[in-house]
Amino acid sequence: MLYKTLIREISAELSAVYLNASSTEEAVELLKKEKISLILTAMELESGTSDKFIKILNESEFKNIPVVVFTGNDSLEDRKRMYDLGIVDYILKKSDREQVKSNLATFRREDPVALKMGELSYAVLDDNKMDRKIIGRIFSIHRIENVDFYDSDHALFESGKNYDVYIIDIVLKDTSGDKVIMKLKEQVPESVVIAVSGIDNIKTVSRVLSIGADDYITKPFNYDLFIARLKTNIRAFLLMQEIRRKKDQLERMAVTDSLTGLYNRRHIYDRLRQEGEKSERYSSRFSIIMFDIDFFKRINDSYGHQFGDVILKKVADAIHSTARNVDISGRYGGEEFIIILPEVQLKGAVILAERIREKIANIMTDVPDLRVTVSGGVAEFIGGDIEELVKKADQLLYKAKESGRNCIRF
Repeated sequence: MLYKTLIREISAELSAVYLNASSTEEAVELLKKEKISLILTAMELESGTSDKFIKILNESEFKNIPVVVFTGNDSLEDRKRMYDLGIVDYILKKSDREQVKSNLATFRREDPVALKMGELSYAVLDDNKMDRKIIGRIFSIHRIENVDFYDSDHALFESGKNYDVYIIDIVLKDTSGDKVIMKLKEQVPESVVIAVSGIDNIKTVSRVLSIGADDYITKPFNYDLFIARLKTNIRAFLLMQEIRRKKDQLERMAVTDSLTGLYNRRHIYDRLRQEGEKSERYSSRFSIIMFDIDFFKRINDSYGHQFGDVILKKVADAIHSTARNVDISGRYGGEEFIIILPEVQLKGAVILAERIREKIANIMTDVPDLRVTVSGGVAEFIGGDIEELVKKADQLLYKAKESGRNCIRF
């Protein structure tokens, strides 16, 4: 009876429900009435061993509930028999109480991969109707609903859809799964592609994996093994997504100004050189605009640097929202900004500069009497040195300052 006391105490500490059943039939009835996520059972029951109970579970709607066996029997043969039946843990009654509690607690934690699996999109290509139903049943049990089923490769590719995960039968009527997998790896190289087949030949498996399949699962399907293999591949898929996201984030950080979100000075010069080379090669023109916030030091001194940062962000937002998508906007330094306008000559650049100047002049702040304005200089690249182009725009900007500010010179 000591193990029952232990189970009761652990259940209470894990906020679990302790259901006491004296027979297999009574236990199954309790499962129908309560929402159960973990079953703890002794190997030796009053009505015999737990084998019968576990076998009934495996053939019922509760087959996916993990089962943990408590026993005083440390027999290797019994342990193997229990694991063959599908239990997830085999705990001796003499085990350390805290270790037992720690082991059981892991089953109550939400699996982040399992949660994500339901958010992904799936395509199943199999011309066997029964196999499609079986896969659909596996997905349904695990609450995977965003699934499209196809009976031909033509229907799959004609759909025009891209999926996160593809389940591809190797033996198809009108084509081979090999060709489908190779085409998918060209079109959606980052997606998970899992081959399925009744062929269990090592050469076939090696061939399919070598052309790009992420895994190979044989028919008839074992439900638990199928979902375990799927989860393993999705875990790798999600990890690669996170790595790519982090890489993109680092790349953005390397080229952007952390305060305004515009490009930083180093990246602006890289793009200026690229535009200069393109202009020389194709005999085209481009222009740049340089802006400087008027009386910015006075704003900082009067209202503080935090307020000054707010102004810088508002000006940057006005520039970004007014410029074209192809334009390259950056923070040149301090309160100075620069915009590169590919394929735009001087006249068009002046029009855009005036539009941005007017938008900045209408910026609203928490200080009612404060008016934010900028002065600007516009220059067109007609060949020569990029540094000279920047210097020219900067000189024109200061002419705008000398002319009374809040104006554009070109």
